[in-house]
Amino acid sequence: MRIYKRLLKYTVKYRYRLLIGVALAFFVSVFNGVSLTGMIPIFDSLGSAKDYKFKISITSRDKNVLKKQEEGKNLSRLEVLELKLANLKIRVNKKFDKMAPEEIIFLFISLVFPIYLLKLFCLTGAIFFINSTGFMAVKDLRLDIYRKVQIMPLNFFVREKTGILMSRIINDVEIVGKIISSDLKDTITDFFYIVTHVLLLLFLSWKLCLLAFFVIPLVMSPISIFTKKIRRATARQQERLSALNGHLQEVIAGIRVIRAFSMESWESSRFFKINNELSKKTFKGHFYHQIGPAIIELSGALVSVVFLAYGAYLIEESHFSKGMFMAFFLTLLFLMRPLKKLSLMYNLIQSAVSAGERVFELIDAEPDIAESDKPLNLPKLKNGIEYKNVSYCYPGSDKPAIKNINLYINKGDTIAIVGHSGAGKSTIADLLPRLVDPTDGAVLIDDVDIRNYRVRDIRRRIGIVSQNVFLFNGTIKENIAYGNTGISEEKIVAAAKKAHAMEFIQSFEHGFDTMVGERGVMLSGGQRQRISIARALLLDPEILILDEATSSLDTESERLVQKFLEDIDKNRTTIIIAHRLSTTQVANKVYYISEGEIIESGTHSELMQLENGNYKNLYNLQFSE
Repeated sequence: MRIYKRLLKYTVKYRYRLLIGVALAFFVSVFNGVSLTGMIPIFDSLGSAKDYKFKISITSRDKNVLKKQEEGKNLSRLEVLELKLANLKIRVNKKFDKMAPEEIIFLFISLVFPIYLLKLFCLTGAIFFINSTGFMAVKDLRLDIYRKVQIMPLNFFVREKTGILMSRIINDVEIVGKIISSDLKDTITDFFYIVTHVLLLLFLSWKLCLLAFFVIPLVMSPISIFTKKIRRATARQQERLSALNGHLQEVIAGIRVIRAFSMESWESSRFFKINNELSKKTFKGHFYHQIGPAIIELSGALVSVVFLAYGAYLIEESHFSKGMFMAFFLTLLFLMRPLKKLSLMYNLIQSAVSAGERVFELIDAEPDIAESDKPLNLPKLKNGIEYKNVSYCYPGSDKPAIKNINLYINKGDTIAIVGHSGAGKSTIADLLPRLVDPTDGAVLIDDVDIRNYRVRDIRRRIGIVSQNVFLFNGTIKENIAYGNTGISEEKIVAAAKKAHAMEFIQSFEHGFDTMVGERGVMLSGGQRQRISIARALLLDPEILILDEATSSLDTESERLVQKFLEDIDKNRTTIIIAHRLSTTQVANKVYYISEGEIIESGTHSELMQLENGNYKNLYNLQFSE
């Protein structure tokens, strides 16, 4: 129940609202018990003669207590209470003797009807306050898991499949949410219902109640048989559902490749296998959910037969009136409904525990990028950026992606980091905005380790243009301004001009209000890249990182990006990551990386003079006719 307790902690923030709902739920149960008790005289009159007088039955136990009082014997505390109750019955019966049956019926109706109205009012209030508490708690849970996903390192998204993550955030939270939203109200109201009705059963007959305490556990025992099965089946069902989500996401993302290689049948067979496994697990889980209540209902029917037989015996022996037995039996029957619901709820809790374990596994995941306990304010860049003995290994790998990197970038300089794919170029770039942190060594800004600054402050100073441009489904203007809703039109236009994007933007009918489509599919690769550059330049960052910004561009788009690099503000520090060397000639210094190490450095001219140099060979290879 640790997971369930943890889920309920989300309701603490709304505890006053919850307490009001709990109080109203308690009164619902009280009013229900009162209305049942008030029907006893009417039940006693059923099947009696026409001249029958309504009265509250005086049981043999009542008579024994009254006799003890007459004889002057000492009474126990319980007997004193029973004596007061017996005297109250006698006084009420005297009142009834003076009233016509019609008057008594009208009296009961006039008392019971307002009680039902109060019960309805309290039930409505309980539903509102408890359900709203649950739904707000679910909202907070979704927000927590979303925030955690937002701060997880890039390596996390490499390890985890998108479909599985989506399943955790949507499907698992939905299952968990049902328990602490709508089902929370049922749990609370049914709990109070059971407590008040058990007390009513004790009041009506402790003998029958004692029998109930022995027999009812036989009804509830089947629950334990299915609990483990339900939890295990639900966990496997959610695992298969996550796998199906992951497969669907992969198929949709790779539909072009699937069709190009005519692999529709292959992918259909993979889907059939996963879907078949999910269907089996789902059926098994639903079977256990459905068969449990059916067995409980059968057990309840057998128990009812036992109570009817014993109740008839008590009435025959004058230990019990017909009205009290009918009230007891109805109360017991009414009690079976919440007991059955709680058994179903217990099954749902097992499902929620399985889903909750996956949700909290994600919430509890420790991000690789830790904030400083006492972060410093990040001043403007004065001198430069230094990579000091920096090495980095990806999680789960013993081989370093980069090792012993030492380089210094003066403020306002443009440097280029080049090399073949997989050499470690992008890893070096990822270290500066703290997308990853070094395994060894440190990255310094003006001789201060960047881990002493807030991650947000560092990233706000850096503009990044990646090889794989991602545009959101919106307008060109919204993508350039991304998240900066208060930015002026003039700044958006200025950023587009610097990125040489105005020409194609103005060619569209709606200009900056042109929709780009999901992931920018309505634009060409070069157009998306220039929108990305404009987005990076919008807030005039001190540092600009171009990570393979021209690797997938056509000649014309590459020429425009080259023009942009030539026009870069001399006060802006720029890092160019490239394996295509068309953009490196504007750099103040070029670093050639191979297998994670810097093996050559210098200006373009200096490196071209090296006999059999790696940079020179790569340049000649790319620009040879």
